[in-house]
Amino acid sequence: MPSSKTWKYGNKIPGPKPIPIVGNGLIFFKAKNFLKNFLELSYKYGHIYRLWLGKKLFVILSDPDDIEKFLSRSTHLNKTETYRLLDKWLGNKGLLTSDADVWRNHRKILTPAFHFKMLENSVPTMKKNAQILSQQLEKKINQPEFDIESFIEKCSLDIISETAMGIMLNTQTSDDTVYLNSLKKILTSFIQRAFQPWLQPEFVFKLSTPGKTYFEMLSVINDYNKKIIMNRKITLEKEKIYKPQENNDENSRKKPKPFLDILLTESNFTDEEIQDEVHTFMFAGHDTTTSATSFCLYALSNNQRVQDKLYDEIKTNLLSKDTEPTYQDYMNMKYLECVIKETMRIYTTIPMFGRKVEEDIQLPSGYTIPKGTLVNFLLIRTHNDERYFPNPTQFKPERFENSIKHPYSFLPFSAGLRNCIGQRFAILEMKTVITTLLSKYQFLPATKVTSIELEMKAVLRSIQKMPLRIVERN
Repeated sequence: MPSSKTWKYGNKIPGPKPIPIVGNGLIFFKAKNFLKNFLELSYKYGHIYRLWLGKKLFVILSDPDDIEKFLSRSTHLNKTETYRLLDKWLGNKGLLTSDADVWRNHRKILTPAFHFKMLENSVPTMKKNAQILSQQLEKKINQPEFDIESFIEKCSLDIISETAMGIMLNTQTSDDTVYLNSLKKILTSFIQRAFQPWLQPEFVFKLSTPGKTYFEMLSVINDYNKKIIMNRKITLEKEKIYKPQENNDENSRKKPKPFLDILLTESNFTDEEIQDEVHTFMFAGHDTTTSATSFCLYALSNNQRVQDKLYDEIKTNLLSKDTEPTYQDYMNMKYLECVIKETMRIYTTIPMFGRKVEEDIQLPSGYTIPKGTLVNFLLIRTHNDERYFPNPTQFKPERFENSIKHPYSFLPFSAGLRNCIGQRFAILEMKTVITTLLSKYQFLPATKVTSIELEMKAVLRSIQKMPLRIVERN
């Protein structure tokens, strides 16, 4: 049973009536779409509601005032216990899953890997892989609708592996989808376990169908990332032997290093810490941009006015020049930035994330959240709040041309100290891929599917995939 204080304060918060032992767990017993469940409860009980999953108190927040009070503090930096269910995969030393003390140290060491100079140096690699993607899409010209996400995910994986890990995987030009398929399956198993309390004990999970899938896929992912680390170590050793003068050169020392090189040469990280960070960035670095870029192209295919206006900006800023696009060229594309923001508002890449309450906190909504509570921020509900975004289902990038009404009403990369370290990298990658594709293709809506159903697999996905059509631009 929870403590008397937790029970007292928890039950003052609106929410469904719990039953003994499982609490509100039966809500998710046969659920196939957990995100739909959370949203339905939010619209029923309001911007703050609680769930008892077993004896644990979960509070779900979506009001910007409550979120600001929580995330603006440096007190509540630890993730919820749900993230511990990822320990066998992502470990507990990476930026995503680590506790506050480890996170602070790692964040300080890894921040230089996302310096603007590193972003500038990444542009040619991003552009190259975006052009490969464009070539891969040629076979879809004037064809029936297809799933754009299956192409974007390969491009995103190639970009993160080459820019951050210094390894060329060439996923786009091969038929090897083992790693990508393993990620999808392991995330499905994790989400099933996270919200079904009876699957959380390890011995039960291992015997379950989701658990068997999880550990089978884990073996594949572990082997894959270990090879990446080992190959980069070998490359760095060869460079040290055959290019010693270059390594000692002043310009070489000033040149930003890839993320993995910093881990291997400039940190005192253990092998476990390095592996956890590689797992984290290989997953988060491609999965989030895959989701956001795919939804953006899908939205553009269904909003020709917006696509035409964006294409005009591309012609003005990129196609009118004889030189290759630079980092600054992409930064100057303000309407594209609005398009990306509007995409991440409607199709929130990380629809929900959690933190652990480290000390009692009184929220503006009037409720006290007791220490030990697991708080989840339902950002996709926040981003579609009519108070801040009138006609929220309408795709209207122009709403971001002016300041939004509340700074915590739009948090695509979280907020506060523990925000996303790679947000500028992600935006740059999206801008590079989207402009490269729109320069050559016009995206059209699918003829058969008129709507999609969203689901949460850590990041936002579409159950119906992302169907659209393409034609060549004149």
